[in-house]
Amino acid sequence: MERKKGTPLFCDLYHLTMAQAMFDNNTHNRTETYEMFIRKTPFNGSYLLTAGLGEVLEWLNNWHFEPEDIEFLRQQGFKESFLDMLSTARLELDIDAFREGEVVFPNEPIVRVTGPAWQAVMIEAAVLNIINSQSLFATKASRIVQAASSDGKKRTVLELGLRRSQDMQGFSPTRAAYIGGIDITSNVAAGQHYNIPVGGTMAHCFIMREESEKEAFKNYIRSFPKQASVLIDTYDTLEGAKQAVLASKETGIPLKSVRLDSGDLAYLAKQVRKILDENDCHDTKITASNDLDEYTIQSLILEQNAPIDVFGVGTMLVTSFDQPALGGVYKLKRTGQRDVIKVSELPIKTTIPGATDVVRLLDAKGNYAGDVICTDNHSFVNGDSLAEPLTSIDIRSEKGRRFIRGKRAYRPMIPVMRNGLVNETEMKRDLSEIRNYAQANLNRLDETHKRLVSAHVYIASLEHSLFIKRRELRTNALQGKEKQYEN
Repeated sequence: MERKKGTPLFCDLYHLTMAQAMFDNNTHNRTETYEMFIRKTPFNGSYLLTAGLGEVLEWLNNWHFEPEDIEFLRQQGFKESFLDMLSTARLELDIDAFREGEVVFPNEPIVRVTGPAWQAVMIEAAVLNIINSQSLFATKASRIVQAASSDGKKRTVLELGLRRSQDMQGFSPTRAAYIGGIDITSNVAAGQHYNIPVGGTMAHCFIMREESEKEAFKNYIRSFPKQASVLIDTYDTLEGAKQAVLASKETGIPLKSVRLDSGDLAYLAKQVRKILDENDCHDTKITASNDLDEYTIQSLILEQNAPIDVFGVGTMLVTSFDQPALGGVYKLKRTGQRDVIKVSELPIKTTIPGATDVVRLLDAKGNYAGDVICTDNHSFVNGDSLAEPLTSIDIRSEKGRRFIRGKRAYRPMIPVMRNGLVNETEMKRDLSEIRNYAQANLNRLDETHKRLVSAHVYIASLEHSLFIKRRELRTNALQGKEKQYEN
């Protein structure tokens, strides 16, 4: 059966069983607030680059139960009265979120969902599935792109991961990688769907099927004279470089690039560069691939001085090889008029009570100067500055900071759904615009927070009264007055 865009069955079974239990107890329409957030940033870094919101909104925009959905649930034993309610249901949720391409930090509400309890529960899996994965890929891509320009020279990054992707057609990692800054993808279907530039070279089989390497190169560059990019490591890389030069001379077609896909990339790139320059192929670029990640790329540039112009990244990006899961969570923050807290023996897993919002402070240059998590109904920001002084406390160190009235600030969360109607502007944002927005936001983050190793921690602290409230509710819960322990 074809996967449907807006199916509410994009959920775990327990979302439906909880919804029926709420319905049976006539609490399903109680207004509740849930928030998605991360407890720690990925890759031992200091930030998360958000991605996936547009696709969440597209799913929500098409959300409805089809007759076959109701019949399937009937076969699973759900009650007829509950199924009758589902069959005519429409979303009534209010959702606020960080825009795609924003930078976020631990405990900040990436998505805040308010509305009928059963609906807020039902969308959890989709929100986490889409935003967790795409934010992870986008963040990984941003680190790779940063590494590729670690000496200040902009280099092209090509995404080559379709054959290693664990997502059918590789749409999600390719979309997110483009937001994170990659320039080109080899994934044709994703390129067409998202309007991402496509590119690539050739496979080893094209060389192996011909009698000689040179003839294979000549055949290929005759077919694609404007691209004229060949893979030279099928047999012997340095001999392959010489044969590529001969193929170019005999056809009269300038080589655009040669690609290295194995071996000691730094050594081979230097030798190939020498061969190219000796044959007046000064404009021919060298592309390198072979399980590259941000650490290898940075080493090739800064430590090994490899004359590589283009980096092709695949497996390490589209599988997020060193951290395959983000771990974003979706937790209840308010039920009816009561703010709730989930307590854990692990301090990192104790939540912040109540619906929350974020105030982002800026320095005189417009760069990020600190985030403060506040209640959702705060009045600290007026326009683009603080309307009143703001005191915050770091959860970890319990150290305080005070920001004066008039300091530059803004609220990065925006409305993306009201009473079940999506913000179409956010849903339909052009991917190139999101990509540029992401780069602009990353540029506002101090370089120390973007280090690949030992990144300086960016502080997202709690507004003072919220810090006190969290501490009191945690104490009450631990004393047995209102226990909500980790499962």
